[in-house]
Amino acid sequence: MTEHPLIVDRATTAISLSDDEVRGWAASRRVFVSSVIEGMGEARRAAVETLSRIGAEPVWFEGMGGRDQDAERAYLGEVAASDIYVGLLGDRYGRPDPSTGYSATHAEYLHALDTGLRIAIWTVDANDMVGHQRDFLNEVRTYFVTGNAESPDELAVEIEARLRQMAAEELAPWCILGDVVFRASEIIDDGRTVSIVALVRDQDVGHALTAMRPTGQFRQPGMRIVFGDTAANGSVSSVEVTQSSGATRRFHLSLEREQADFSSPMTEMSYTVNGRNYSPGDLTEIALRRVLFDEPSPFQHDLGFTEMPDPMTPLRNAAIQEESLRPVLRLLLIDSLIGSGRASRVTKLLLGPRANGVRKLLVEWEPRNRSGPDHGRRSIEGVCRL
Repeated sequence: MTEHPLIVDRATTAISLSDDEVRGWAASRRVFVSSVIEGMGEARRAAVETLSRIGAEPVWFEGMGGRDQDAERAYLGEVAASDIYVGLLGDRYGRPDPSTGYSATHAEYLHALDTGLRIAIWTVDANDMVGHQRDFLNEVRTYFVTGNAESPDELAVEIEARLRQMAAEELAPWCILGDVVFRASEIIDDGRTVSIVALVRDQDVGHALTAMRPTGQFRQPGMRIVFGDTAANGSVSSVEVTQSSGATRRFHLSLEREQADFSSPMTEMSYTVNGRNYSPGDLTEIALRRVLFDEPSPFQHDLGFTEMPDPMTPLRNAAIQEESLRPVLRLLLIDSLIGSGRASRVTKLLLGPRANGVRKLLVEWEPRNRSGPDHGRRSIEGVCRL
């Protein structure tokens, strides 16, 4: 993980896509629309019409023809088969299911969280929200900023804007190269070489990327590259720069990957204290709780088994816009967990809005060694300073 201040390309955090680009992205997305039925008809139709207009496939109760239906039933199978969850919260909570205690909308929201859907939620003309519905909204706001729409027309505008933002995030994902954080328009990784194409406007970022160009036979070894679910070391073999319109420059960077080494004892060693054995997965969880939530170690002397650099340190020293904070933090966690060999992938990251200097954070991952006590996914949740 980088120990130096991050150089962040903040000039490309808001990428404007054409209508054709948005429709091309939306064409393969199923969007589940979740709300109570009674009193929400106009809002639901506005949401569905907007989704259809930009090319996505809306999934909603009224469109589920030809089956034995119950409007108050939670359609969890349809949620799991979708890519995005759009929740519309009015004044009413809905009828709780006797077996779970949750309304259909609440159960669908929880399932969307569990299955990793992108989530966008609005309150719709909700002026008298009380009881279970108020509790539900407070639960949602732990991790998500909710929009507020006073009319179906306003809701339609906000849904389209949110999906355009999602499209921009996915079509231009963040990546880290050394100490530089920027958006890439294309990344090709064949396991031996990595090719990155990026449109860069920030002068500091452009200078830092150009400085990575090899000089003669010299290449900078051990350059850190993090993107998607990948964290690796490599050396930059070439940097091509094309001047585009205005201040934008097109960078094409080529890297040769280095052989990954996950043989560190920190990723394989178990530890026994007072008759209790701590697996590598246990030690990783303890390390994360220490650096993310300032929780104490249960060991008086642990010989460094639960030592880990704090992935949030670079973020605390970098002025990153709110909408970019979560994806960049995800890359830093991937670097900490996957890059060190402690995990095979990060499966979930939820970061709440800032309140009184802290945020709620949930991290879920799969240990690299999933046999024995480390089978399945592990997760931690707490409050962090960010």
